[in-house]
Amino acid sequence: MKSLVQPQFDGFIDIVGDVHGEIDALRQLLSKLGYASDGTHFERRRLVFLGDLTDRGPDSPAVVDEVKRLIDSGRAQCVLGNHDLNILLGDKKHDNHWFFGKESSLDGSGVPTPAVLADAQTRESILAFFRTLPLVLERPDVRVVHACWNPEMVEVARHARDAVALYHQYAEQIEADQRHRKDLHHIDRELERQNRNPVKVLTSGLERRIGKPFEASGKIRHEERVHWWEDYRDDAICVFGHYSFFKDESMPSGRAVCIDFGVGKRFIERKKLGFDGQFRGKLSALRLPERMLFFDDGTFESLLIA
Repeated sequence: MKSLVQPQFDGFIDIVGDVHGEIDALRQLLSKLGYASDGTHFERRRLVFLGDLTDRGPDSPAVVDEVKRLIDSGRAQCVLGNHDLNILLGDKKHDNHWFFGKESSLDGSGVPTPAVLADAQTRESILAFFRTLPLVLERPDVRVVHACWNPEMVEVARHARDAVALYHQYAEQIEADQRHRKDLHHIDRELERQNRNPVKVLTSGLERRIGKPFEASGKIRHEERVHWWEDYRDDAICVFGHYSFFKDESMPSGRAVCIDFGVGKRFIERKKLGFDGQFRGKLSALRLPERMLFFDDGTFESLLIA
């Protein structure tokens, strides 16, 4: 197996944000970008995916199949996201029920959220595919990571070959260290498990403690995400997803660019009274070197990068 930090495609690329099982949005976006059904492009462009291929949307297996097919043909690359990592670790979350063949109501209504359920063969295929994904892709002018560019953690990943093994190596080290610190608060224990594990940092970012807890993704949280991109000043543009900003919200810009525009929230939009089929959450792709953002609804705009 290759290093968890791999060379990124050279030349013209389109970097696709978190897909989250929205197969129709993915197919529409690729068509709008000019890709044929076999993944070829008349300008010989290639695709890079930011991870989080699965969960929340109606057909995660179809998205994984599509991306795997593109990668196998040499027309795409993909990094591992935190949702993909959860599946690799066998960590059952409220929105990856489909992988374990279970129905679930993600909005708490009691009505199952539509999702294609995986069978044993599908689970085996997805696990084998996710094990091949790196944590980072890089070239001199562009870096791709799912959630957080942290130079120290990138260097650790550069010398590792297996994301699951690396995750468990650091998880065990952290647990061993914490056994001797009996007075450490449980919230601080969780923060260390997050912030000291390179796989966790690169796929779900750095966190810090807050005074007032809040609910997110089905659990009460005592931590908030660190806005690492505000201090990013490197020459290479860093493209990431994970943080799910709608187009009309304030989003990270500058040398570090988030292109997750909330397509993973469509399962909520579909349930809203009076929903007319026009989604606020969109699937996006950043076209480089042109610095253009394209969306699955056919709109596009220039992106100002400092």
